[in-house]
Amino acid sequence: MSHITPSLHANTTPTTRATALQRAMRYEWRHLTGLRSTWILLGAIGALSLAAGLTAPIGLEPGTAPSSWSMVTAFQMDAISMQLPLSALILLPLATGPIATELSRGTARTTWLTLASRRTAFTAKLIVGGAIGALSALAGTALVASSAATALALTGKAQPSWEQTLPGLLGYTIFMACWPVIAASVVALVRNRVAAALVLVLWPLLGERIAGILLHLVPGVEALAGWLPFGAGRAAMAASVDTLPETDRALIEAFVGSDLPTSTGTAVFIGFTTLIAALGAWSYIKRDAR
Repeated sequence: MSHITPSLHANTTPTTRATALQRAMRYEWRHLTGLRSTWILLGAIGALSLAAGLTAPIGLEPGTAPSSWSMVTAFQMDAISMQLPLSALILLPLATGPIATELSRGTARTTWLTLASRRTAFTAKLIVGGAIGALSALAGTALVASSAATALALTGKAQPSWEQTLPGLLGYTIFMACWPVIAASVVALVRNRVAAALVLVLWPLLGERIAGILLHLVPGVEALAGWLPFGAGRAAMAASVDTLPETDRALIEAFVGSDLPTSTGTAVFIGFTTLIAALGAWSYIKRDAR
């Protein structure tokens, strides 16, 4: 009786980059969704979104409707006056966690061996993080809109012009998709979670304001103050500000800190995100884990 020895490579299928990336994304998705902290943070955003919608009728006369801008503000969790959406601050631990935890606990090498490529691992983290940021924005908006519509109907108030809120919703979703990408990339650059958190909070809130003041003191470069990245991001989210009266619009534009059109602000913020992601990828791929 003849005996046939199977080839060691007979059933081996080469793994393409696309397949490797899909596996890495599943790995990251299962990891994040398996953490209790992920659901606590997302639950906090959901609870705040419901509360924001339920307060929509407050201060309105019977039969009147809230302004489109007030609903955009509720969607975005007061992003303009706070300089960052509250939802972005809530998601900060989730956005910085995957890379910071690996680097601080020395498990990055295990991830690299499991996924066979640092580039694939980093790309998967950015894609999954960006998806969670965008989905949290859309889900939170749906909760705000549904609870606000219900509360307005029950209290005899009119519905706002929901279609006028769509540009602001688009800008907010783009911002929240970019935010985890920026956060993860900054962690990869500075290799310290606390330092990364300080940069991500203090630069949008204070750093850009100081930089803008300094730029205005230098002749010929004053216009650059409006091109600072988070000011541009706020300009992208302030798309619905045109629905406001002139005096109110001027106040909001002062909070925004940039006079860029919505489309330009969006492009600048996406470009900044791409640049930071490239720098973060370089650091993650080239530098060894401790």
